[in-house]
Amino acid sequence: MTTSHPRLGLLGFGEAAGRLAKDFTQAGFTNILGYSRSGAKAQPGDPIHQRAQAAGVTLVKTVGTLAKKSDIIIAMTPGKSALPALKKIRKHLRPDHLYIDASSNSAHNMEQAAALVGATAKFVDASIMGPVDIMGIKVPFVASGPHAAEFRDLMVPHGMVINVVGANPGDASAMKLIRSVLMKGLAGLLLETMEAARRRNILDEVIEDTSVTFNDIPFQKIIKRYIGGTAVHCGRRIHEMKECLELLHEMGSSDRNTRNTIAMLRDMVKMGMPEKFPVEPDTIHPVIDALIAARAKPA
Repeated sequence: MTTSHPRLGLLGFGEAAGRLAKDFTQAGFTNILGYSRSGAKAQPGDPIHQRAQAAGVTLVKTVGTLAKKSDIIIAMTPGKSALPALKKIRKHLRPDHLYIDASSNSAHNMEQAAALVGATAKFVDASIMGPVDIMGIKVPFVASGPHAAEFRDLMVPHGMVINVVGANPGDASAMKLIRSVLMKGLAGLLLETMEAARRRNILDEVIEDTSVTFNDIPFQKIIKRYIGGTAVHCGRRIHEMKECLELLHEMGSSDRNTRNTIAMLRDMVKMGMPEKFPVEPDTIHPVIDALIAARAKPA
């Protein structure tokens, strides 16, 4: 395998793969190959061929050709197609291949994929953590598994942004999904908050007030403050959240997240968090560890 510009093969050639390929070409990669089922059936002049030509990619008819002429294979198939695509190409893989599974998939499926590859090739679990259509080659990747560092070391010099986050396949995919717990959950909290604010005709004021709080505090400190503070004060916060719930009911506003917050605070009280943490700890680790330990106990 070369250390300057390894031969790239793209398994799956949708819009994201096309955008990355265009940037790879601009970064100096040549002879990039792409395979997809639709591309294998397409005729010259079809839109997928035009997109491939614009990106500097040659579409091939078989996964065998893709594997034979590639050093790094980046799989960017839909999640449900990831394992079938791997099973199709597996017999063509070599021990020197880096097989990067960048499909959007579950941690369990990535573990299955790594087991399926075994010693046939060097498997890397990779997750894309931003919009490829906007960021292109600069979109952040997280990668995990024993060969993740090799992927990072080969591709970062050519413009990719890759962070190794775990020793095991599945860690990178789990990180993306866990991050979504926050990002999608935050959207729900914002919708519930802003709906209530609009019903009271103070939407802009609430936006401005909350923005000041979050703009002035680095997010790492927000994490520490909210988790540590909740462990200490969960008991007395139940009363305030009940008042919030009453207000939402009076206005006919949505309340699902508020009800969940009250349930969470009650759980923390039952776990004895205020007794375990009379003052805020220096880090969130003991709080999270205490939560995990409490949930492990039989009810």
